[in-house]
Amino acid sequence: MSTRPTPLILCALAWLGCATTQTGAMPGDLARAHDQAGPGETMFANECARCHGSRGKGLSSAPAILGAGALPEYPRNTGGAGDPSVYDPQMIQIQAQTRPAGAAWRDPFRTAQDLYAFTSRHLPKTRAAELKDADYWAVVGFMLAAQGANLPTAGVTPANAASIPIPKR
Repeated sequence: MSTRPTPLILCALAWLGCATTQTGAMPGDLARAHDQAGPGETMFANECARCHGSRGKGLSSAPAILGAGALPEYPRNTGGAGDPSVYDPQMIQIQAQTRPAGAAWRDPFRTAQDLYAFTSRHLPKTRAAELKDADYWAVVGFMLAAQGANLPTAGVTPANAASIPIPKR
């Protein structure tokens, strides 16, 4: 009798391993964001979640924007939510260290101002005319709070955005 696992057992183990791996913001992250940036939670749910998921894990071809590895300083080449480089911390670190000079398709994300500048220029294309600056600031505040930033009591504003760093996770 062979002691080697059958393919069926290997597939079941792989499925169980994948089923327990959560990506995107964890419940505690979302609770913190709700407490610090409540209006941004509604905007995120209405405007961002359809492409990035309710926890910001990324869907289809949209990248992860909440949780571990999200909001990197420099962009990564990703194939969307199914690409392991979106979630694998070692791959993210390797990509960050080997990123060629001038390869970015966007400016670095270092502060809330950088994130606002990107989102207000590029996303969402289908609703850009209907969203106001306050809507983008609310989403930026929610995203940063979910990433672990301590936001000022008044939230993220044009006056303080350059002084609020994006937390590295």
